[in-house]
Amino acid sequence: MCCAYAAGMKGLIAVDLDGTLLDSSGKVSPRNIKAIGDLRDAGFKVVPATGRSWRESRRVFEVIQAKGMAVTSGGSVLSDAATGKTIERLVIDPELVLRLTLALLERGLLAHLLRDHDSSCHDYCLVGTGHVNPATEWWLKTHEVDVRRVDTIDDLKKLGFDHVLRVGAVERGDVLAPVCAAMREQFHGQATMQSWSAVTSNAAIGSETHLLEMYCVNTDKWTMIQRLRDRHGLSNDQVFAIGDGLNDLIMVREAGVGIAMQNAHAELRPLAKHIAPHHHEDGFAHVVEQILSGSISAQTLRSVV
Repeated sequence: MCCAYAAGMKGLIAVDLDGTLLDSSGKVSPRNIKAIGDLRDAGFKVVPATGRSWRESRRVFEVIQAKGMAVTSGGSVLSDAATGKTIERLVIDPELVLRLTLALLERGLLAHLLRDHDSSCHDYCLVGTGHVNPATEWWLKTHEVDVRRVDTIDDLKKLGFDHVLRVGAVERGDVLAPVCAAMREQFHGQATMQSWSAVTSNAAIGSETHLLEMYCVNTDKWTMIQRLRDRHGLSNDQVFAIGDGLNDLIMVREAGVGIAMQNAHAELRPLAKHIAPHHHEDGFAHVVEQILSGSISAQTLRSVV
């Protein structure tokens, strides 16, 4: 059935949200909305691939009328885009959740635990007595996610260490940088870690506020995209990945057609096979037009190289 379905599918388009599909104000432009519809009409499957959880993405999904699967929470979850039901997930071992959380608390940071909302009574648990970064307050309020706040590990034990997809922290970049370095050394090989500027109320990219995210080993957006690719019997040449951030690095590098936005992180751009215009200039729609015209494909890009 998968292969028969794939016979009528031209390809899979995995697209990041912040800094890629969304403009500087966090909205989807009319041109980008039309581009998604044009892709579907042409036989492409459009798969949002985001670091956001499903609850944090749901308004965007409604705007673009997302159908089928979405890669959410940095690749730790494969969600039903319309309902938020968790189809597949990669959770952190409870014992490692405890150690990661303790390590953040010992370094004076507030620990942010993201849970699978399908299995938990809340989305986030904030652990510690430290201040909540203004960017975090804005984000949680804007996206109306269910949050618990506890002061100590003993308090956290009452909620449990299970169903945790990500352990993280949010702070100014200069404060977080040495913590990131220390955490990478302490937990090398035990968790997948990434750190970069956070989305804030006034900056979609390049903010002075940074975030640290830690997942179970080998968790990234490409993990779930591969599973969707194989589920539909597609070749890798039929997979397009479009993004701008460090959490897009592996999918852009590994996809048959990896596309970076003009505003992409400096480490991502050299790995892309094509550079799209800036996200606030409807770069996504621009590159979609080239995909639909046939000027961007695995074959055409190989011939250029």
